[in-house]
Amino acid sequence: DDTQKIRQRASEPPATPTSKMMLPVLTILALGLGQASAQMCAGEVFFGEDRNPDDTQNNVLPLPATPNADEARDMFFLGIDNPSTEDLESLAVGDTSASLVFPGSGVTATLQGGEVRADPPVNGQYAISPITYFSTDEDFTISFTEPIAAFGFFGVDIGDVQGILTFTAVQEDGTNCTVQIPHEVDGPSGGVLYFGFVDISFPFTSVVFTNSEGMRDRFAFDDFTIALREAVDISDAPSAAPSFAGELCEEGITNADETVCCDGGCGVCGGCDCDMNPGGAALCCPGVIAATDIFCMQPADVACLLGEYVPVDMTECVL
Repeated sequence: DDTQKIRQRASEPPATPTSKMMLPVLTILALGLGQASAQMCAGEVFFGEDRNPDDTQNNVLPLPATPNADEARDMFFLGIDNPSTEDLESLAVGDTSASLVFPGSGVTATLQGGEVRADPPVNGQYAISPITYFSTDEDFTISFTEPIAAFGFFGVDIGDVQGILTFTAVQEDGTNCTVQIPHEVDGPSGGVLYFGFVDISFPFTSVVFTNSEGMRDRFAFDDFTIALREAVDISDAPSAAPSFAGELCEEGITNADETVCCDGGCGVCGGCDCDMNPGGAALCCPGVIAATDIFCMQPADVACLLGEYVPVDMTECVL
């Protein structure tokens, strides 16, 4: 079984996933988040995913149960008093610029990009709380009327056409925290995940979703949940289990100061001709990798950060 659950903490070394590797069922990690705008993320992530066992791409039926996604949601909810959820049921089908309302919180939001759809399922996408859901094959943003400290959602049919979903929480001053969501890549259609992000130290005013295969891999979303800072008590959430056994960058190679993990096929991580190595600049040049602000999470991750990157004279030859 290759479903997974993750809970990660910013007090541990920073990290974020990149590839097809899936953790065993019921695994919970205690890992750190990435950094952006030179500020370490102070939040926690809750994640669970249920793989669709039906390999008949696109013509799949909704999963009858999603225990891993549901448990990740429940763990996320444990630290929140009265979480407020927009289930999208009041939105008009076909709406491409939706106004979201989060009951009881006083918070509203605008959703830019994609469109509102309704069941029946199409190409592996469907609603979690019938009948409407949000569908998109492009990047999109949700902007809130006031800072929030927690945000969660269900994702459906994520990554079946190799698309990788990245989540960014943006604070009022523009500082942001980016997390690459550790979902399965290139698997069957119709899987379901839950992702929750909590940051009580640095509340955020918008969230940005980035699809690495925009206009090619379409994702579905439902049940967006938020909470204000005063509604969050992360100490109520369950304590994390021991960290994943294994060192980061096990399948890659590091640069001179071990702050960047390049692909193992590069031969060397950095150097003036790093873009000429197998994999090119995206996998072999520390400066290019560092610019993504994506940190390693799993031992198999490559092209990611291991710490704060500082170019070393001419030996790194930043592109």
